[in-house]
Amino acid sequence: MGFGADTSLKLNATSVYTRNETLLVVFFAFLGALFDGIELNLISYPMVYISKSLGVTTADMVTVLTWQGLASLVGGFLFGWLGDVIGRRWSYALCVLIYGVGAILAAFIHSYDIFLITRIFAGIGIGGQFGLVFTMFTECWKTEKRGTMGGLIQSMFVVGQIVTVIITYFCLQAFGADEGWRDAFLILGVLSVIVGVASIFYLPESKLWLEYREKLRAGTLPVELKRTGVPLVDIFKNGLAYGTTMFMIVSTAVFIISYQTITYQSTFLLKEAGVPLNLTSVIVLIALFITGIAYVIVGYISDKLNRKWAFFWGAVVGLIGFGSFLILALTGNIAIGENFLSSPMFWSLMICNAGYAGFAVLGVWMSEFFPTRLRATGNNVCYYVGRGLGAGLFPLIAIKIAGSVTMALALGIIGAIAAVVFALFAVDRTGREINAIE
Repeated sequence: MGFGADTSLKLNATSVYTRNETLLVVFFAFLGALFDGIELNLISYPMVYISKSLGVTTADMVTVLTWQGLASLVGGFLFGWLGDVIGRRWSYALCVLIYGVGAILAAFIHSYDIFLITRIFAGIGIGGQFGLVFTMFTECWKTEKRGTMGGLIQSMFVVGQIVTVIITYFCLQAFGADEGWRDAFLILGVLSVIVGVASIFYLPESKLWLEYREKLRAGTLPVELKRTGVPLVDIFKNGLAYGTTMFMIVSTAVFIISYQTITYQSTFLLKEAGVPLNLTSVIVLIALFITGIAYVIVGYISDKLNRKWAFFWGAVVGLIGFGSFLILALTGNIAIGENFLSSPMFWSLMICNAGYAGFAVLGVWMSEFFPTRLRATGNNVCYYVGRGLGAGLFPLIAIKIAGSVTMALALGIIGAIAAVVFALFAVDRTGREINAIE
């Protein structure tokens, strides 16, 4: 693979980043994860109200999520390539600006078909965030506690979901079912655009990427360490193919776990468990809080053990959650009353939400596997293949197979099983030093 091929060409990340530069990179990494979570929850939480406004069914809205997920796959490939070719900073800025503009446009749409187009556009922008965020972070952060900080960054995704729920809830209450969700789209879209513009001026470019680019231009690199014009091909060469394939699989698995929950949880509570909007919002917020705490815990565990086993145990929690949910669904015990803390179904849902905490280590896990010349491409391709399949196709297939929101949600157990099994076969390079040339 070329790791350590020429120690004279190596450059330690901690020796080239000032404290302020590191803080700025981490700050924008936090914001990237935050707005990624905001954007991805814009449809799932108010899905019932959006479908009524546009005059379509829940299945039609799931189709929107499917196309958005597939568009993010395109964006993942595109922005992963751009991140390695034109740099992390400009690619990050473009991602945030695209999905911010997409949210703003959707706020004014009354046609389902045009709304779908705006979501596809936003999906392309969403497609770049995860890989770029963890690429930038890994290239500037010291080895110690990389997993813990990675878990904190990923927890901002959950904070973004919470922000979406809070803003959307108050907009629905203040402006009604038809206009409320639109105002939430507008507010959050404008905030995304502000972050995108700010990143152009304040986000430092990766020092390791800059050094690699200079040595590539100077022609001083060994042949095996040169990036081709199409890095997508490179992530399947020089011993990387197996690891790349395994990361695609575990990414898909954890997306199935998370997106069966994210896509169907609110609709399940509102339409099938008979929970009113205010109580549904409380339950969703509690679930998101639990997920955020689980992220931090799994990130910490990954520094004490390694990324693979932290991911594995997170998936085991998901298996327990979806297993109990499936049993309750099959026995008809889905009611959640006002005293929801006494409901078995409530606690089952909470465990399901904790069960995709493997996301806490996925970004760092992959970043430690891929070399600097291919890190953005490798991270994005693996992650967004998972998102396209697990968050895009699988929820649509699940609702068609299951026939109900409850059973569609229960099919998240498939992802939990796959995550537990394939985590055992994935490559792990926990805590390795990240260099410009490797």
